[in-house]
This record gives sequence, C-alpha cells and structure tokens, in this order.
Amino acid sequence: MDVLVANGPDEWAQVITDSFVPLSLGSMAASFHGSVRSSSLGSAVTLTDVRTHGASVVLRTGRLVRREPSDDCLFSLHVDGEGVVLQGDSGTEWSRGGGALYDASRPYELRFRTDARQLVLQVPREQLRDRGSRVEEAYGRGLPAGHPTVRVLAAYMRELADTCDVLAGDQRVELGLTAVDLLATAVRAVVGEGSGVPTGRAALLASMQTHIREHMFDPRLTPESLAHRYRVSVRYVGDLFAGAGTSPAAFIRAERLHAAYRILTDPRRAGSTVSAVAARCGFADRTTFTRAFVRAYGRTPAEVRGALGRET
Repeated sequence: MDVLVANGPDEWAQVITDSFVPLSLGSMAASFHGSVRSSSLGSAVTLTDVRTHGASVVLRTGRLVRREPSDDCLFSLHVDGEGVVLQGDSGTEWSRGGGALYDASRPYELRFRTDARQLVLQVPREQLRDRGSRVEEAYGRGLPAGHPTVRVLAAYMRELADTCDVLAGDQRVELGLTAVDLLATAVRAVVGEGSGVPTGRAALLASMQTHIREHMFDPRLTPESLAHRYRVSVRYVGDLFAGAGTSPAAFIRAERLHAAYRILTDPRRAGSTVSAVAARCGFADRTTFTRAFVRAYGRTPAEVRGALGRET
C-alpha cells in the first residue's frame, strides 16, 4: 500500500484527513513528522498504520462533524508511545497492546505526548451493530491490553498490518471481515463486563436475547417457544421486549436478517443461493425472507449479493 509522509503539521493535517475523516490539529511539536500506510479491507473497512514523531494533538471538532459527518467507528490499537483519547465525558490512557473505540459522528480528541505508533481499524458503525456489539456504550472506553479478547484482536491486527501488502484483494476482504468480527467480540466482552450483572427482569430479558442469538437459525424459534422454555406467559415475554422498545417476534426477525445480511455480503459464502440463505437463517420461504429483507435494508437480497460481486 502507498505510504503518505508528512514533514510538518500542515502536511499532517491533510494526510490524516485524507486517510480517516476530516480532522484538525491542536498543539504540535515544532519538529513533528509522521507517516500513514492505509490498507483497504473491503466493505468500507480500512486498517491504517500510523507512526508519529513528536508530541501532537488531533481534533475532530463539532464544526467538522456538522460540516462533514461520518458514521464510522475507529478502533485505535496502541503499539507504542504515550497518549490519551477523549470523547464526551470519557477519557482513556492508552497502554501498549490495548486500545480505544471512538465515534466519528461526535467530536473527539487524540493527544500524544511522545513518539507513537497506532494501528487504526475504521469500520462503519452498522457492521459492529450487526454483530451484536453495543458500540454506543464503548465509545471513549479503553479495551485493556490484558483482556483475552483484546489480546487476540491486537495480535491479529499486527499480523494483518504486516502482511497486507502481499495479500490479494479477495484475501484482504476475507481477513477484513474477520478483523471486524474480532473487534465486535472484544467490544461485547469488555462492555458486558463493565456494565455489571443484570438482575430481575433485565436478567431474564438478557438471557432470552442470548438464547435467540444462539438459536436464531432454528425455524421452530418463536415467541411461544421462548415463553415455554422460560416457563412464563407469551404476554410476559412481550412485556419484557416492549420495555426494550421491540417485540420478541421483531427481535427474532431482526437477528435473522442481520445474519442473512452478513452471509450475503461475505465473499467466502458467495456460492450460497438466496433461497439457501433464507432457509439457513430460519425463514420459511424465499418470498417471506425477501419481503422482510427489503423492509429492513431497502434492497432485495439479490441486489445486495450483486453489489458484493461488483465490489470484488
């Protein structure tokens, strides 16, 4: 991949704006210089190796957010140096091997006190949401280096950054999907641990949602079967999900559609027919699946699969 080099703050502002989202600079060391090497991983996912020399402050201001909005999330893996990410009321000191997730649709600030190296995975927010990650709860929070899921993610990102140059385009796309999966897993794990153990109705709802995600491909999964499993009435199940702003049937359907979308946009599964995807994801027939899919995504499954073919 091409390497962009900046020999001063003015050049750096342009380099990072071109590589990520529109950004501005705060205080900078007079001798500052840096480089960026970005690799496209398909499906609007990029992995960028950022190396800086000298203290620096990078800003995503409210004005830039309003003028040039973005729905991307950025995960910065801290490889070396000292720094902090600030977003909203949260601030996280980076530690080697750890990282932080931040939201390009809101202002943020990155402060580096020393020379530093970051690996930045930039992902459309919906790709993390589709994998069940509560991304909004993770913004500005640290993903600690010692957490097992973060260790796996960090090792994978480092290897991917080192080998991207020699990978074919379809290989980068496949490995990019895995990177997003690993990030989603780490976010789910860290946010889940930080939010405490739910109790009462919240615990029962969380258990039901987990059961749905684990059994969504079973066509026999219904609100009635859920009520039977948990020995409660169908009405009570409905009340639990209503408190979360949905219904059990809608939640089941949404999880199945998310799974179907992931399959249809995964080049590793390009050989699966739309009918096979519908059946795999628990839908009774292709027509029912297509109608639900269009309502959710505004395109037919065939159109989504066709768009993947044009990208690859």
